[in-house]
Amino acid sequence: MYVAPLVSIIGTGGTISSSWSNEGFKPDIAIDKLVNLVPDLSRVADIKVREIMRKDSSNMSPGDWQTIAKEILKDLKNPRVEGIVVTHGTDTMAYTASAVAIMIRNINKPVVFTGSQVPIGEIGTDAKRNLLDAVRVASQENIAESIIVFDSRILRGVRTIKLREYDLNAFETVDPMPIGEIARRIYILDTSVRNRDSNVKPYWDGELVPKVALIRVFPGIRPSLLTSLPDHGFEGLVIEGYGAGNVPIHKEDLTTAVKTLYDQGIPIVMTTQCVFGRTEPLLYQTGKKAFEAGAISGHDMISEVSVIKLMWALAKTPDRDIEKIRTLMYTNLAGEINPGITDETSLHFSNLAR
Repeated sequence: MYVAPLVSIIGTGGTISSSWSNEGFKPDIAIDKLVNLVPDLSRVADIKVREIMRKDSSNMSPGDWQTIAKEILKDLKNPRVEGIVVTHGTDTMAYTASAVAIMIRNINKPVVFTGSQVPIGEIGTDAKRNLLDAVRVASQENIAESIIVFDSRILRGVRTIKLREYDLNAFETVDPMPIGEIARRIYILDTSVRNRDSNVKPYWDGELVPKVALIRVFPGIRPSLLTSLPDHGFEGLVIEGYGAGNVPIHKEDLTTAVKTLYDQGIPIVMTTQCVFGRTEPLLYQTGKKAFEAGAISGHDMISEVSVIKLMWALAKTPDRDIEKIRTLMYTNLAGEINPGITDETSLHFSNLAR
């Protein structure tokens, strides 16, 4: 006798659940009503729903990531659940999908984030298709990662950014290709995707220290902007450098600020503000000096992921040993670092700061 797969849908708010008010669009549609607006879902899977919050994702915080991740973990441990779908706002969806990938070890089935650019009750909405596609992937595909399903594509959470505000294809992967594409059939393009495994036991590894700042280098930036961060309670910093991780080293020399923070036990992770690329500390003098001052290479991690991972690494190192933090940042947890970057290269980066 055929038993339809069970998919758990967790509602957190976002545009997909929004309707118009005197204040603009805001999430006010309950998740059960949202699901009822997509009757084709019942043709794909049995659905169970629960709403844990109803937020515009601009209001999401690290504490909310942990709340969402703990609810997901319950379903990951439930053998009856084939997959999980989280409805979420697009503005910080990539943050939350990445945070889940960092905070939960041994994900053993699909964890699918989706939402919409246009509210479900509006003309031209993409909500129904995205939700249906998400449930199809969650119930059918041999994937065991935190992913984003949006505009007919399957994207790895830790390698995805929101690149477009109005277009329906809001998200882009920094990998050469998406994990998969969705049409009449679902096509998996990335053969390295992690597969389901019922023998794998997921567990919580998600304590965070959310006192991490993200600063983008700009012409005229002052070192005091960086060195003042501990006065505001920050315990870690991610710097989006130019190009390969470069910073000013003449007037308004940022490397002195990096060294000052390093000496205070504040870890600094250097990433690139380029959408596609990676930090290469040996390429330019303006990058090398920052790493000699103590910066940690973000490799090709997206800046948003570097922030989350540094929060996680700080929780692992109450002694604030920066070399331990460096090792944790260089550990590839969920595909956030391109596997082509070798341990030997990481060691070379580490030696620069000694």
